[in-house]
Amino acid sequence: MDIRKARKAAASYLAAQGKAVDAEIVRKGGGDDFPEVAIAVALLRQDGDELGRYERALRSYADPGFWDAEIAEAALAYHDQGLIARAALDGRELFAMHRD
Repeated sequence: MDIRKARKAAASYLAAQGKAVDAEIVRKGGGDDFPEVAIAVALLRQDGDELGRYERALRSYADPGFWDAEIAEAALAYHDQGLIARAALDGRELFAMHRD
């Protein structure tokens, strides 16, 4: 998680609320103890976790080995039936579920 993104978002919010002095403090790299910065950090971290789950699910499905097999029933995709995607969307981690 990039603290600079959190500070930028918090500074924009503070400025919109008419708190120009606080916004400037945050823009200059201070104010990490401000509630607005802490909230921005938490939201960005949550989004990063979610995007990470989606990326890992997509990487599983993008891997040719996930689909290829001599017979269809031997392919990992045949047994997965979308389980990895549903888990990622539900906030669960199934990374390495289909690994040997």
